[in-house]
Amino acid sequence: MTGRLLAGAILIGAAIVGWLSITSTLVARLLQAAIGLSLVYVGYLAWRGWRVMRAALAAHAPSPTELPWITVVVPASNEAGVIAGLARDLSGQDYAEGGSTRFDVLVVDDGSTDTTADAARAAGGEIQVARRERGSGPETKGAVLAWAADRVSGDVICVLDADSRIRGDFLRGAIHAWHRDPDAVALQVQRRALNRGSGWLAAAQDEEQLMDMASQCGRWATDGTAELRGNGMFVRRRALDAAGGWAEHALTEDLDLSTRLTTAGERVALAPEVEVHEQAVERAGDLWRQRMRWAEGSLRRLIEHGPGLVANRRLPFGRRLDFVLFIGEFLIPPVFVTSIAASLLTIPLPQPADWTVPVTLFLGYGLGTYLLALAGLAARREPVLPLLGRATRGALFLSHWLLIVPAALLRIAVGPATTSFVRTPRLPLDG
Repeated sequence: MTGRLLAGAILIGAAIVGWLSITSTLVARLLQAAIGLSLVYVGYLAWRGWRVMRAALAAHAPSPTELPWITVVVPASNEAGVIAGLARDLSGQDYAEGGSTRFDVLVVDDGSTDTTADAARAAGGEIQVARRERGSGPETKGAVLAWAADRVSGDVICVLDADSRIRGDFLRGAIHAWHRDPDAVALQVQRRALNRGSGWLAAAQDEEQLMDMASQCGRWATDGTAELRGNGMFVRRRALDAAGGWAEHALTEDLDLSTRLTTAGERVALAPEVEVHEQAVERAGDLWRQRMRWAEGSLRRLIEHGPGLVANRRLPFGRRLDFVLFIGEFLIPPVFVTSIAASLLTIPLPQPADWTVPVTLFLGYGLGTYLLALAGLAARREPVLPLLGRATRGALFLSHWLLIVPAALLRIAVGPATTSFVRTPRLPLDG
């Protein structure tokens, strides 16, 4: 009920701000000034993120001297078409000390009705498969990970999606990258689109991932609140247990855990030089369903855990301020939509609306994402012309959040509660 009330309050507040901004010159200019200041901040994050990414990608990666034991957990439900590739990649990992392997793999077959388990076992290696029967708990990824918690033996847990593909030095590279911030209790690697050459939509999602890493690295470099991103995330088991484990009912277990870790005074580190390749969505309908889940999950964790984080005076002020500014990106979309709706309502009235407000919101949001996309691509030394084109495509693609976020707020406020995880459709890309 609290979530519904807060989501409704945000929408009502956005509607009030939207109406005032197109009818009051003072409010309009104040809102535009706030957008301008936010762009300065985003530009600063992009610059810091670019520096971190460039340094990480240029650094020589010596072998770590100490290798903690890692348990790789792979939630899998009807993933027979893709999981064999990841299983082979994991079987070939160069992660050993003194001739002894320092990791194990647990594939959680979440009630599959296909040959997911057989495909995972057929890859060979030390891959364990445990089956979680349908109806044994919430239908979320967090519930799968929580169910597997007692079967985990590593000091570090790595979570990979079943459609992932990784290099043979993936685990070793992640641990090396972690040494840049050894006090961090979790680590997120760079996600890339495995099928980015298949079309505009998939390529744009690859640019989105690079943009997100630039933003994350900027927040990390300024002691902000960097976050985990679900696939390719590592977390120390002791920190996970101290935070209360995986949230079974969370739609985005990665973001939920990130916020709880930050509230506890912990940090998440980034590894932009270590990549996990995953399938990007290729159809608009599938993209909408995926992004609605992401937005709803993120908003729910902000509503549930955000106030406690901001009010926690034991956290550095800068870290709490970064989180507040991060929340701002969820406020622009509803104000944008409601300002357009309010502007349309004023068409028959004698006094026309100030259309510069929704235009400023759209351009400001687009320019912010463009700067971050430039940072992520430039760090990888993309040539100038492709760099500008890809950054433009990424910024245009990111504009869909201007519609997704208000729709997710509306669902939380008046729609039925979302309680299950909807898996993104897979393409048979093994090979």
